[in-house]
Amino acid sequence: MDADAKTTRTGRINVYRQESEFHRAHEHQSASAVLRAVIDEAKGETISIGEIIEAFGERAFGFVLILFSLPNCVPNVPGIAGIVGTPVLIFGIQMMLGHTRPWLPGFILRQTVSVAKFKRLIDIAEPRLQKLESYCKPRLLQLFGPFGDRVVGFFAFLVALSVLIPFPGTNFPPSIALVIASIAIMEEDGYLLIVGYLIGLAGLAYTATVLGASYHLILATVQNLPSWLGF
Repeated sequence: MDADAKTTRTGRINVYRQESEFHRAHEHQSASAVLRAVIDEAKGETISIGEIIEAFGERAFGFVLILFSLPNCVPNVPGIAGIVGTPVLIFGIQMMLGHTRPWLPGFILRQTVSVAKFKRLIDIAEPRLQKLESYCKPRLLQLFGPFGDRVVGFFAFLVALSVLIPFPGTNFPPSIALVIASIAIMEEDGYLLIVGYLIGLAGLAYTATVLGASYHLILATVQNLPSWLGF
């Protein structure tokens, strides 16, 4: 058994290492550099989801939030918001509770992907990611402490609620904001995080407006229904 594995109070072995040697070596590198290192240092022809998440260490929340927020940033099939919004809700709660890494069931973490296929994906995404990262740098690091992480979790929780509301336009702006905030988490860029918050607040204000208008419309309909029916 790996000496670095962490044993929980229930006696089970946590698939995440407390702080792996890989994470210590790449802790302050950019997200694209970490992904490239995961490929370059992979042993064998496959790599597990748990190993990819572990590579980001405490930045892993940013990684999974991006994965589950991106589908809501583009036109998609009906119902997809509920499918990807629920995990964001769960991850947000985990962050609010002070978790430093996202929890996923063991059977998901043990799933493997082909290193060759993952490398092709990185080869395509890396230039775009590097371009975005060129504008990012560690700033306002105090926003990323334990309290700051809980604030991000609360933000993700609110975004997920907005995404799960079945009204037009309530999922796109908040999801864009969460992707921006997630990149900020991974790059430790406080200015970018603030931009994400501002966009998110605008999106959440739109959601609140839609909900308020819908409530008053339903209330007016109920109150006027008897007169419309001739009673």
